[in-house]
Amino acid sequence: MRIGLQFKLTALIVALISIVIFSLAFYIAREKKNVLTDTASATARKELASLAFIASRAILDRDDLALADSLQNAQGLPGFAIGAVYTPAKKTALISRIGKKLGDKQKDIENDALETVRAEWNNIIPLHPSYDGKNRQNKNTETKKAERNTEKKKPSGKKEVQNSSVATTPEFLRIVEKPFLKDSKVKIQYFHKAVFHPFIKENPPLLAVAQVAVTDEYINRSIRESTIELTIVGAFFFLAALLAAYFLSRFIVKPVKVLSHGADEVRNGNFDVTLPSLGTDELGELALQFNQMTASLKKASAEAKEQAIFSDQVRQAQEIQEGMNPSRFLKKPEYQIKGFTRAAKGVGGDYYDFQLMSDGRVAVLISDVSGKSISASLVMVLIKTVVSTYLKLFNTIRGDTILRTINRVMCAEAHIDKFATILFYIFDPVSRTIEFTNGGHGPIFVYRAAKKVCTSTKLEGLPMGIEEENVYHLAKLTLEQGDIVLLYTDGITECWNQAKEEFGLKRLREKIIEYADKNPKEIIENLVRDLDNFASGAEQHDDMTMVVMKVL
Repeated sequence: MRIGLQFKLTALIVALISIVIFSLAFYIAREKKNVLTDTASATARKELASLAFIASRAILDRDDLALADSLQNAQGLPGFAIGAVYTPAKKTALISRIGKKLGDKQKDIENDALETVRAEWNNIIPLHPSYDGKNRQNKNTETKKAERNTEKKKPSGKKEVQNSSVATTPEFLRIVEKPFLKDSKVKIQYFHKAVFHPFIKENPPLLAVAQVAVTDEYINRSIRESTIELTIVGAFFFLAALLAAYFLSRFIVKPVKVLSHGADEVRNGNFDVTLPSLGTDELGELALQFNQMTASLKKASAEAKEQAIFSDQVRQAQEIQEGMNPSRFLKKPEYQIKGFTRAAKGVGGDYYDFQLMSDGRVAVLISDVSGKSISASLVMVLIKTVVSTYLKLFNTIRGDTILRTINRVMCAEAHIDKFATILFYIFDPVSRTIEFTNGGHGPIFVYRAAKKVCTSTKLEGLPMGIEEENVYHLAKLTLEQGDIVLLYTDGITECWNQAKEEFGLKRLREKIIEYADKNPKEIIENLVRDLDNFASGAEQHDDMTMVVMKVL
């Protein structure tokens, strides 16, 4: 099942808002509970101190009404469970009051409070080192003496309090927390304070123990009520957030869907798709870029189709051009000839040929048209046409005549803005002589087997297509058995490696000498291998062509 972006975005926003709402509710509930707990504890301590103070005087004055009033006021405390004053003799309640809403549990509360104070009695009343049973037995005597001394010191008929439990005795306070009436869900805290004689400074006698107890039931109830309120408010905000998230995600996802639809169209090959304006934000900018991209893709697609057609045409032209160059290894009893060519750009302007003549001689030529690719190959076709036609139509064949004819044809064609270099020779196997003409090409390399050296013979001449009335000359060479004749284009000697270092004439001569014992086919194979190893993957920048003839 595919989950949409709108659903994911809505779910993410709702999840984040839910986390915020629940975190806020938890924090508010916790803080409220802490505040209520601290407030209840502080209020209980305050009421306990007040009750102990009033009890210290009410017991001496036997004023039960004052105690009753104090406890009556304490009954209004939040969470008040019980307030009581216990006498030390029997450890029983002198007077007590329970919470106004706990009347149905009065006996249970009183019993639990009494059990608690009795169980904690020794912890509640830390005795002074000199406070023992004798002190307790002489309590009344000490009390009466203190009262008499107080009466004697009264200067104006008013009762003067010289000592008080608050000022002269340490604040002995004991807090006990336990389940309220064995209900684990509600806690009760008992606050106990020892009430000593207020007018005896040293080792005051114990008059009573004051107790105030509060429960957290009202705190729990308040938290529950707050939780319900927070839940209602949270649910409202959750629904509002859900709606807002839905519309927000729809607002964001809608342009994304438009972009997705456009991408699907492009994937299916429809480059005419145009997206509507999506605003001025990032998505609008993306839509604008998408439209620009589709326009570029449409143009690139058209260019790719044209390029495919052009590449196919180049491939066909390459096949035709390769067919024009003789691929055979010509073997005769007197000599052997083999040629090689490799275009730099699919089709090139290099051309070589060797053709047998009717009188037994063989015509060999190599040509290099300026430039590369199709335009150069077309000029090469023109040269081949002229040479082939001339060899077939005329009985008397001269190299200088053929070059003069090619030159006039090229110069006569005004639209041909290229020139070509040609080296043409005719080998006579009977006399073992070559008669050659040079139209601006490089030298002929001749390996002399008798001396095992490689020489170069150069006859100057102007390239084809520059000057219409140029005159070309003939020269002759006599060859011996084992001699080798090498024709090549500058793509061979100018082949470079990754460091732009050229193969050069020197290396070419050395390789001819090295492979002199081999036949022309093997010589070319070894030379091609050496050139490729030298280039080491560097791009071929010019057409490479060579023709090797060996005299047997």
